[in-house]
Amino acid sequence: MIRRIFAAVAAFSFTFPTPAHSEASEAEYRRHVEILASENFQGRRPGTIGEAVAAHYITAQFAEAGLRPGWKGSFYQPVELIERRPIQATARWAGGGRSGEWSEDDLLLTGSAAHDVLTDEPVVYAGYGIEEDYGALRSVIEGAIVVIRAGAPEGVPAPPRASSRIEAMADAGAKAVIVIAESDEDWEQYQRYFSAGSTTLEGRRHAVIDGYASPDAGRTLLRAGGYERDVPDAPVALDLTMSLDVATEVQPYTGYNVVGRLAGSDGGEEAVVFMAHYDHFGVCRPGEEDAICNGAVDNASGTAALIEVADALGEGPRPARDIYFVATTAEELGLLGAEAWADDPSLPLDRLVAALNLDTIAIGPRGAPVGIVGRGMTALDPIVDGVARQLGREIYDSEDPNAFVRRQDGWVLLERGVPSIMAGGSFTDYERLNAFLQGPYHGPDDNFDDTLELGGAYEDVLLHIALGRALADPARYSPEPR
Repeated sequence: MIRRIFAAVAAFSFTFPTPAHSEASEAEYRRHVEILASENFQGRRPGTIGEAVAAHYITAQFAEAGLRPGWKGSFYQPVELIERRPIQATARWAGGGRSGEWSEDDLLLTGSAAHDVLTDEPVVYAGYGIEEDYGALRSVIEGAIVVIRAGAPEGVPAPPRASSRIEAMADAGAKAVIVIAESDEDWEQYQRYFSAGSTTLEGRRHAVIDGYASPDAGRTLLRAGGYERDVPDAPVALDLTMSLDVATEVQPYTGYNVVGRLAGSDGGEEAVVFMAHYDHFGVCRPGEEDAICNGAVDNASGTAALIEVADALGEGPRPARDIYFVATTAEELGLLGAEAWADDPSLPLDRLVAALNLDTIAIGPRGAPVGIVGRGMTALDPIVDGVARQLGREIYDSEDPNAFVRRQDGWVLLERGVPSIMAGGSFTDYERLNAFLQGPYHGPDDNFDDTLELGGAYEDVLLHIALGRALADPARYSPEPR
């Protein structure tokens, strides 16, 4: 179905007003944000007409900027997705002469198929589920129902996402993986986000059943297993078995990354990549007066920046290195578009010398210092700081923004060894950032209007244009051997 939608959209002549291209201007940047966050794009949810319209718009801008198709001769990379919605779940445990059952209100479980049943399986408690070598756990967790905690112990400021831990445990042989929420507030968030379903890349799910449970459910299970207070950190088999019966609505569909390439003069031996996710939550409040989550800040602001950077670099002197521009889908569903591109990239990842991600950049005001999400984690810090100073920007040299490093598309490349960062002013003003995260973030109030602060975002556009020119020049930047 979505492929037919894309074909129809591609054949349709849109009349969105598009400014004449030149070196980036603030008015052009602002107009792209306004268009991408408009009602015409219906919140840009993957697999919908809103995504198709947005992808067509981005493609048109890439082509006008002089980019060529960047993924196997096409601007579009299909991203095969599977959504699973929980319908019903029961969980019963027994051991030591005792038995019990978790309330359905304490569970958010989905299966690999429409109906999955596990009967009297051993239970392993694996602490936070953060391990250097998950394969070494196979002898402990293979064939078991594994229960882990959300959150992280002290000293781990940026833990792997719960979805990554679930996948790693499943890869190591777990039949089911259940994540226990850290607090009642966290559980309420899980219920809001996952009760409507969760999405994975096709072929990436390995556990028969996985999902989330409330803190009360976790405490009850650990007490039954003999751990009232001294809860172990290392994986330990509980003296329990558990039976799960889970019904799930399973819906496959297709989203699309948009990939453009600016050819360099060195024959494509090395490349730089700019990324920004263009997806959002679509019609997120059906039946309400404001039903659409338009995603102006998150992430029309970053997608518009991607377009403006492509336009400026496409019209400037030809770079030595290739430059790829990847507008990803399904970031809000778990960095899935970025995962799909990293799994099947436009070029081997070892030829990428740097990756710059643009996400939620319309936070910092004009004149905000430049911080780095990923500072100290790559060799890019000196060139980012140097270019920022040349533009008259102050430097925010704290590593505090690294708390967000795993929450953005660049992490997918960083964990695969590609030097990858986010740079700019949005993550250096925590008062403004927290006001957004505690307010319009992921809701219908993240709209475009005349009060939206884009001065700082435009300065970040100029920063990334300058960074693109520097990073694409081997005389100015040579990556460390990997």
